[in-house]
Amino acid sequence: ELGFRAGKALNYIWKNHTIEKLPRVEEGFQLFLSLPLLYKDWWLNLVAKDPIHVLVETTLLLSVIYMIVSNRSKDYKDLQKEQLSEKEKEQLLQEWKDYGRKSLAPATVNPPKSPLISKINGRTMEIQINQSNCTNKTVLNFATNDFLSMSSNEKVKQASRDALAKYGCGSCGPRGFYGTIDVHLQLEHAVAKFIGTDGAIMYSDGASTVSSTIAAFAKRGDLLIVDRGVSEPLTTGVTLSRANVKWFSHNDMDDLKRVLDDVQRTDKNLRREPSDQRRFIVAEGLYKNSGSIVKLNELVALKHKYKYRLILDESLSFGTLGKTGKGVLELFGKRHMYDAEIVTISLENAFGSIGGVTVGNEEVVDHQRLSGAGYCFSASSPPFTASAAIASLEQLQQCPELLQNLNRNIKYMHNALTSWTKNEHRVSVTSDERSPMIVLELNSGSAHEVAETCIHQGLALVAEMKPESLRLTMSASQTLGDIDKAVAILSDVVKKKCL
Repeated sequence: ELGFRAGKALNYIWKNHTIEKLPRVEEGFQLFLSLPLLYKDWWLNLVAKDPIHVLVETTLLLSVIYMIVSNRSKDYKDLQKEQLSEKEKEQLLQEWKDYGRKSLAPATVNPPKSPLISKINGRTMEIQINQSNCTNKTVLNFATNDFLSMSSNEKVKQASRDALAKYGCGSCGPRGFYGTIDVHLQLEHAVAKFIGTDGAIMYSDGASTVSSTIAAFAKRGDLLIVDRGVSEPLTTGVTLSRANVKWFSHNDMDDLKRVLDDVQRTDKNLRREPSDQRRFIVAEGLYKNSGSIVKLNELVALKHKYKYRLILDESLSFGTLGKTGKGVLELFGKRHMYDAEIVTISLENAFGSIGGVTVGNEEVVDHQRLSGAGYCFSASSPPFTASAAIASLEQLQQCPELLQNLNRNIKYMHNALTSWTKNEHRVSVTSDERSPMIVLELNSGSAHEVAETCIHQGLALVAEMKPESLRLTMSASQTLGDIDKAVAILSDVVKKKCL
């Protein structure tokens, strides 16, 4: 009845919308006064006909009113609680006067005097030991990972200059939007063709190549079996993946088998199929932290036996190991896309450029173009870095003597250090004899003090704190005389500093 009367009134006004035909004020006022009575009659009629509907509607209406009132009351009470007393205000003001205006970082009384690298010339580098007088000192370069000396190669430099003149410096966007330049695609094609994979995908940073690739394929609920000796970019990728992680002792295939057997027993107890989750083994070809080379034959055999996929980081081994520099897979005669489904490569070591690539089959590459965080959200690398990497790859293919010289220097240095440390209890060689990164572990003394003294005597190397060790990196441009001089300086400093 209420709805009928209201509709009848609105219909009357609509059809007679002119001012002259509108109802008089008295009639409108009487209609307004009759609305509560009509609503009462409608409500009692509804209660009589459908009481459940009325109960539900009334409950909802009361609930809404309660929530509105209670929230306002709660907000008011919380506001009252948050107000500070006068004593608290005075205390905060006094603390700010005492401490708030002090420097955020305390000034160092004696800041460390680290040498400043002015220029790298392949086998040597120019440094400023005393930055106050800006005097350069030339020292032997056994500190950078420029294994093939590509950063000082004139053809690589010229390719960079030409690309800089043609494209400018930046690419101005992520690869998936407007940051892809033709040289990025040319590099991907060249690397895939050289290695023999279906494709490759380029990242703008070497470390993010590894971390983004792992996180793109392993997600929550998946399983990663990881070597404890992997470097920081791989551990970052493992953390970002949020997958279940199990660790095995560094390069210990017996311990890896134990972990895989434990997972297999858990599957049987839970009646879980191995295919219910994605499973990966994560390892490095050449381990950055130890200089050791992965035991790939045993690793691949276990991978196939237990049906896992292999994520292999060849950042340090690519361009240094194998007959043609294709890495540890070539060294052991294994196949890409079969023995190692996902392979990551840094362009910042042997290639002397910036960035990295991941190689694999078509599905591996295409998946990362939408799921690789470093590819999707980071600005693409400047075009001249891709041109430099292309030129480095061409030099590797056209100049086999680069790899031959590097292997000669590695062998010569390893023999020299082995002969020296045979009767030297204070230091020992812990890296693989084929590794271009030679690690000397100190049994006494400070690695930092040894490295600092060496640089004053004309030798630049790297000091590691955990454990106390020294790292020497070999390059193709070093001479045998450089190696003899480096060993002589190192042995003299160790005798003086490692008592």
